[in-house]
Amino acid sequence: YEHIATAHCPEQGSIECVLCDSKVFCKSSQGYIDHLRKEHNFAAQLENGSVGGHDITITCPECSKTFESKSAEELGCNLYDHISSLHISDQITCSLCGEAVKSTDYISHLRENHEFVNRSEVREDALLVTSSQAATLNNAPQPTREGRPIPKPGDKVLCKWGKWQYFDSTILSFDENKLEYYIEWDDQDPSDRHVSIEHLAVNQSPYEDEIGIGSMVLFHQGGYCASAEVGRLAGVRWHQGKITGITTAADGTKLYSGVHSKSASDGKWVTYKGYEPTFSNYKLEELRCAPNLFDILEQNVSQQNQELSSNTKCDVYLSYCPTDSLVDVNAGLAKSPNKTRNYENMNDPLTIKKELESLGYKVLSNIRNGHNRELDLNKIVSCIKNCSMFICCISDDYAVNDNCRMEMQYAKKTAHKPLIPIIVGDGGWDWQATVVGMLIAGERYIDFKTRDLFDEKFEDLRIQVSNIAGKDKPSGTTESGDQQVTTPESNKKDIFISYCWNNSSLSKENNEIPKLVGSQWNDPRKIKSLLSDKYNVWLDIEQLTSGQASGMFEQMTTGLINSKVVLAFISSEYAKSDNCKMEFQFAAKSLRKPFIPICVGENMGWRESVIGALVLGSGVPTIDMLEISGESHLEKKMEEIFERLSEHIQPTQDSDSLGEVQPDSPPPDYQCAIKSRAPRVGDHVISFHFRHAYYTSTILSFNKEDMTYYIKWDDGDPSGRNPKYNQVGLNIDPDDDDIGVGSSVFFPQGSYGGTAGNNTGGLRYHEGIVESVVERAGVKYFSGHHLRGDEDGKWVTYLGYVYSFSDMTVTQLRIAPNAMDALFMA
Repeated sequence: YEHIATAHCPEQGSIECVLCDSKVFCKSSQGYIDHLRKEHNFAAQLENGSVGGHDITITCPECSKTFESKSAEELGCNLYDHISSLHISDQITCSLCGEAVKSTDYISHLRENHEFVNRSEVREDALLVTSSQAATLNNAPQPTREGRPIPKPGDKVLCKWGKWQYFDSTILSFDENKLEYYIEWDDQDPSDRHVSIEHLAVNQSPYEDEIGIGSMVLFHQGGYCASAEVGRLAGVRWHQGKITGITTAADGTKLYSGVHSKSASDGKWVTYKGYEPTFSNYKLEELRCAPNLFDILEQNVSQQNQELSSNTKCDVYLSYCPTDSLVDVNAGLAKSPNKTRNYENMNDPLTIKKELESLGYKVLSNIRNGHNRELDLNKIVSCIKNCSMFICCISDDYAVNDNCRMEMQYAKKTAHKPLIPIIVGDGGWDWQATVVGMLIAGERYIDFKTRDLFDEKFEDLRIQVSNIAGKDKPSGTTESGDQQVTTPESNKKDIFISYCWNNSSLSKENNEIPKLVGSQWNDPRKIKSLLSDKYNVWLDIEQLTSGQASGMFEQMTTGLINSKVVLAFISSEYAKSDNCKMEFQFAAKSLRKPFIPICVGENMGWRESVIGALVLGSGVPTIDMLEISGESHLEKKMEEIFERLSEHIQPTQDSDSLGEVQPDSPPPDYQCAIKSRAPRVGDHVISFHFRHAYYTSTILSFNKEDMTYYIKWDDGDPSGRNPKYNQVGLNIDPDDDDIGVGSSVFFPQGSYGGTAGNNTGGLRYHEGIVESVVERAGVKYFSGHHLRGDEDGKWVTYLGYVYSFSDMTVTQLRIAPNAMDALFMA
């Protein structure tokens, strides 16, 4: 379509349509375009693929007709249709830049100079799907918040038939003993209606975190004709594929590419019309995933007697891949690895299991049937369901093992178990791009890959297990032998340590950061150890455990609320860290906690940041630990820290009897302090829509699990109504000390007109970063630039776009809420 429209229109010629079953000739390129539109729905395919935010209003310079759209792609198509039908031979002036161009070159001009039509939206194989079939794909049900779909009678599914092809069908019944479905084909084919569980997928869009590099998916490619002989209707072919690449389109949409997982050598039919060995640039809604076997088995487990549940109750379920265990390999329980493994230097997961058992924990893993030594999946499901925590031993082998992946998905997304990820094996870090990596993205893990560091790493693990179990050692057993699991111990502390890992030498020694900024003498973790004899101290690596998506923020929020005083180890790195800024703002502004700022790192570059605004504006003196060079110097600084702490709390002399610390009562105006940052239901906000543009809206609800809001646009637009917590800003003026150099803000620039039947128009906001702050006549003025650009998929062609903003006051800017405030208000 692009090729003909730009290269041949309106040249004369005789063109044969390769899409028609019978030969159809068009006398001109223009005639061919008209034929493609009419007979093959070309323009509609471009429009169906478009998404975007309120953006461009443009007027035809020849006839003054006005075009408006949220989508540059749709607007380009409309302009092309208009120009080619009415002004095909005229020279026109571009109303965006004023350049005179031939109408036949106008579309090319818009693409090259104003970035119309995103080519990645148009797949080469799109012509293989009819417009009605494309509509079916685009309208596929979206996944619900309650969990991943479990196939049940009446559901629409895709099932394997014949030579590794999948077709639309409906479930009629399920055989729990055989784990087999009885289905009815939507095309009325009477054959092969019994389908095993692994060869079926619910016809519903998967979650984004269900697909990563190496994931197995179903993708559509090619169609098939009706057959009167067998009473079959026409339909779409689906195939099993493996994801090999994930990219992000200009509008932020993830696009997936891959290859067929089956070939002719597997018995797959590869001679159908439209076969290609690869697929590319598929959207999430165009793919399907097989259900997690463990989700389905859970239903069976729930219906069985209490004996199974009792026998599978445990403190820890340890999930690991047998090829990472030399014990399992030697016992014949694992297939021989495809590569040479350096088992001598690897930590065996079963060694970790034994060490945990020696501490009194009941640990279960990889339960097998006695007679054939195969995994007993029903018992594994029951174990995970009844465990107190789930430890996953992650490696490259683990990430590509279907059972391991399903165990981890079931534990985190269905059973909602506290998760402790540890890294084992001798491979690389390829697992990070897989579904396994996506499930723990942003969470802390323990690196067990080196045997020489076992004792040190196991101590980290012991602390995490103890925190979740709520005891240093498991309690006694009942008469039946089952472990008793008590509630976690109080999280109330004297001191909360807020710091940046980049300033910790111990973090560097543990390979948690690539580069240390600071020294061993001003390491916040080291200082914590010097405080622990006298105070009960909250430190992230000892307190944080995995679990829900919001778990880390929620645990930090609780830790701050239940602490008496905050030690903030501030530095340039601290001021640039979103998490550190979030902790400090929540503690200092929302909770009004006493804080002691301690300068670490290598310089005082934090002074102009929002951290500097809060610290310097508070009048609280800092403790300078930048130049510490030895033990004696550190001892003097520790005396200064102890003296400052004594102004707020008294040490407990007996470290073995550290009691609970009662938290300070929130100030009377606490809710007012929160309101300046965290939106609540009914509040008016600035919200993210598409292509990094923000508009006014009202909060309807907040989902604590994934930290997203559900909003209603002021302009009545029906799309894009689930922004994340950091993609909204309360539509009230922030305080001066909420913003500093480096702060992210929302600033107004440009507006948009209404679109009939879609929205009423309004003001447009954008993400920006503050570069300078000046004060004139007692008023602060903020200047900066767009945080997002064309490379991020942001629209930069709207009327009024300027890269920078200058001299804006707090009355013009808005800020996103602190994640901790958002959680607390929920």
